[in-house]
Amino acid sequence: MKMAMVVHSYYPADVRVRRECDALSDRGESVDLICLQKTGEAATEVIDNVTVYRLPVQHHRGQGPVAYIVEYLNFFIRAFFCLTRLYMRNRYPIVQVHNMPDFLVFTTLVPKLFGAKILLDMHDITPELFVSLYGISEKSITFKMLCFAERLSLAYANAVLTVNQNIRDLFLTRNPIARKIEVVMNAPDPRYFTPTRSGALPINGAVRLFHHGQILRRYSFEVALEGFQIAKQHIPQLEFDLYGDGEEQYISELQAYLQKHNLQDCVRFHDRVPVDQVPNLIEQAHIGIVPCKKDIFVDKVMLPVRLLEYIAMNIPTVISRVGTVESYFKDDEVAYYPHDDAKALADQIIDLYQNPHKRQMQIEKAKQAFQNHTWERQKERYYAVIDALLGRKTQTKMTNCITVQHNKVENTLEKINT
Repeated sequence: MKMAMVVHSYYPADVRVRRECDALSDRGESVDLICLQKTGEAATEVIDNVTVYRLPVQHHRGQGPVAYIVEYLNFFIRAFFCLTRLYMRNRYPIVQVHNMPDFLVFTTLVPKLFGAKILLDMHDITPELFVSLYGISEKSITFKMLCFAERLSLAYANAVLTVNQNIRDLFLTRNPIARKIEVVMNAPDPRYFTPTRSGALPINGAVRLFHHGQILRRYSFEVALEGFQIAKQHIPQLEFDLYGDGEEQYISELQAYLQKHNLQDCVRFHDRVPVDQVPNLIEQAHIGIVPCKKDIFVDKVMLPVRLLEYIAMNIPTVISRVGTVESYFKDDEVAYYPHDDAKALADQIIDLYQNPHKRQMQIEKAKQAFQNHTWERQKERYYAVIDALLGRKTQTKMTNCITVQHNKVENTLEKINT
């Protein structure tokens, strides 16, 4: 079976999209994928089971809402015609579209009219993200319009995926049609994230902190750097490596902070690296750092993928205390700090450094807490959705369990709403 995907992102850099394509490859299935094109990337490329069609549009972080809309519309129009042309040639039974934006799902209009099943993969929840980024009110016309676009997109798709239970629950509070949503979490793929040691890395010399992923203002890296500076007064051999891209202006501000406080030799920013190189870098670290600014988007729906990858690779993690993470992990499974409290972050770093047994116990408890959400289980959920759209009569213990869990959640929400 060959299916199509559309994503306003880069491939293979988008980890969730690559993980799902790899899962399809495991079953001998292939994908035609339409995405953005970085400078220097080929317009068409075959990567394993994926034929990539890159459109001449780039994503620019940190721009205003009008510029984002222009960028989204540019990609939408190009993707609409590219997908239509490919569909007339290949007649895909399924087209999977990844948000943002939500309205990208309507690039599939022609395939849907000809009978293709549409799978919408909701990576993010747009209305709350706009509140976080631009400070719009939840009572504003803009917020209501975004909710309306979300509702249309959910209704249009034959099936919907999202990345954690908190997002699904939030959808259900304002949209009964969200019952069709299946949760397929961003769990680390063991083909990459399998540790080579059984426990925490012993400290012998430098104490290495680690972060990888997007460097964005809404993640409050300034608090992380201030916390590092405080902790380094107690741990002179402390170092911090950050891998990733993001908002260039914000990264420049962070680097200026390092210069001002003479930290540039022990805090190092690196370019983003391919996913297959990340596990080895993680294993060379002692503590993972995951800063987040606690706002409506982060607190309600964001479960950082990097946290799950640190847990998979056996390193303890210091992370901002936000609601979504708390719904999965207790205080003895990760080291929480208030999102705006650099001193508390430093205290957690110092505490983990001084207590090897605590580092090891945190790793073991965190892995135990997440054992029911491994990628092998998430992949089975993904397969179940694909098979249902194809009309394959497959039913597993996992899909039965999913149905029971969804019914329990919906009954609870209905009682709350009444």
